[in-house]
Amino acid sequence: MVLRGTKFILVAAPDASFRHSLVFALESDDYSVHAFRYAEDAFVSAYVHKAACAVIDDDAVSDWDQVQEQFSRFAKPVILLVDQFRKAPELPAITPLMKPYLGAPLIAAVRNAITDLE
Repeated sequence: MVLRGTKFILVAAPDASFRHSLVFALESDDYSVHAFRYAEDAFVSAYVHKAACAVIDDDAVSDWDQVQEQFSRFAKPVILLVDQFRKAPELPAITPLMKPYLGAPLIAAVRNAITDLE
């Protein structure tokens, strides 16, 4: 991934096509993105301290019992992409977004999350 934008976003999605679509959507809005297959890899990466927020596919979460700890330790907003059949955990920094939204709803969720930090 090319790190060219003004804000840095972590992405985690195990499906390569979906992950690349997320990266493309975010980079087209001038965000810098680093992508991973799994949430836990994103949250322990060297990029975690640079990130303004994370976009995490619910399929990238390998252990839902650890979600609260992982997301809280990240301490920045998380956009959690969820299937209609999964209930997103109710944590203050999580914004659930129903899959398969890409483009405008994703960009709006990221902008809102980052704006809340500024």
